[in-house]
Amino acid sequence: MPAYCFRLRTPDRHPHAPEQRDLPDLREALIAGHGLARTLLRHWSGRTPLHGSLDIEDERNQPVARILLADLARQLS
Repeated sequence: MPAYCFRLRTPDRHPHAPEQRDLPDLREALIAGHGLARTLLRHWSGRTPLHGSLDIEDERNQPVARILLADLARQLS
């Protein structure tokens, strides 16, 4: 099963620990990524909106998808 890495990228440039999961395919990685991003947005306690993206990378650390947090926040509101 392929491994996918979920890497949070924000404008503050603070390092965020990536999360890695073994998933059957990119579709499942996108579903998992959206779930992670929604959780991040729900638990965000900052005064300003969370900006940036959750990037999904394959086993070779190549980007395969990007979830923009601001777009997802608008969809959830």
